[in-house]
Amino acid sequence: TEAFPDGGIFLREDLRLREETRIAELSSKIESDLASLALQAANEDAAVQDAQNAGGALLTKLSNSQATGRLVIDLPAMLTNPENPRYKVILKPNDQLLIPAITQAVTVIGEVQFPTSHLYDKKLSRNNYINQSGGETQNAEKKKIYVVRANGAVLNGRVTIQPGDTIVVPLDTNRVSKLQLWANVT
Repeated sequence: TEAFPDGGIFLREDLRLREETRIAELSSKIESDLASLALQAANEDAAVQDAQNAGGALLTKLSNSQATGRLVIDLPAMLTNPENPRYKVILKPNDQLLIPAITQAVTVIGEVQFPTSHLYDKKLSRNNYINQSGGETQNAEKKKIYVVRANGAVLNGRVTIQPGDTIVVPLDTNRVSKLQLWANVT
């Protein structure tokens, strides 16, 4: 297989440890918030119970996540401009550089009709790929769509799609909250 420097993943141990600390802090805060919601749930408020359920799901997801210590780098720029201080990374013990095999896929996830991966075509735009996944759902936050590059960089707005990109169509949380409000009113 051929190497895919655009998808290079740089891992650093002290970043992983810092991420673990942040995950533990966030978990502790969510647990505290859930305990507070449990007291409020005594009055059987549906919105409080929904928030408690969502918080519990988030806490479960958070406890199952693992810190990686990933540092976003531009490996192709580093290789072509080794003397440029902007691209110099001071290596530390246990640093790892993982270079995946070349990819031809563009993945679309989130609030689309059919989240899937598509064969890369340089003629296609971000919206073309979204349309190939059936278009956005009614709960999509169309103004906040973003792209995660293969190297982990996150870009907002209309960007040129590249092989290995992931297009993320987020949930419009305001719309979901309004739907819940109307459901509670009815």
